[in-house]
Amino acid sequence: MPDYRTDEELVECALAGRAEAFPELYDRFYSRAYRLAYGMTGRHDLAEDLTQEIFMRVYQKLDKYERRSSFATWFYRLAVNSSLNSRMREKRENHQDIESHIGLPVSLTTRPVETGVLRQQVQAQINRALLSLKPKMRIIVILKDIEGLNIAEIADRLNCSKGTVASRLFRARDLLAQKLAHLRNTF
Repeated sequence: MPDYRTDEELVECALAGRAEAFPELYDRFYSRAYRLAYGMTGRHDLAEDLTQEIFMRVYQKLDKYERRSSFATWFYRLAVNSSLNSRMREKRENHQDIESHIGLPVSLTTRPVETGVLRQQVQAQINRALLSLKPKMRIIVILKDIEGLNIAEIADRLNCSKGTVASRLFRARDLLAQKLAHLRNTF
């Protein structure tokens, strides 16, 4: 039987020790967390690890949820902070910087047989361009263009002004357009 409890009701149940409540929250928010993590890391294995880290932090901090905003807003703030912290930690640990791989050439063949391969190459270049953005810009593009949130929702989740979100989004899209200009008229 489907569970029609709100996110906030599930939080209350989880805090009260009801074992089924947190797995339900996990199921509801997993795909959002994974898309955010993948957008920040560009690798499925790292995205899965980061997603698990996000949910561990949510579980550990669930009692800190003060209900001043929706659970979804609180969850996104925590997920964004975890993603940004992970990125900073990765740089500190001197892991390979994926941003250095931007600009690999793409074959511009347009024969129907090769269209699928071309689409994969284009998608890979788009992913690399997205990963080359600074994390604070990248997260806004992910929340706006992948998650479909509006400017006000993003500002609420990132705890910043709508003007800041709008300007970062404009700058990020402008940088992406510059980095991907060579792909115009590919299809």
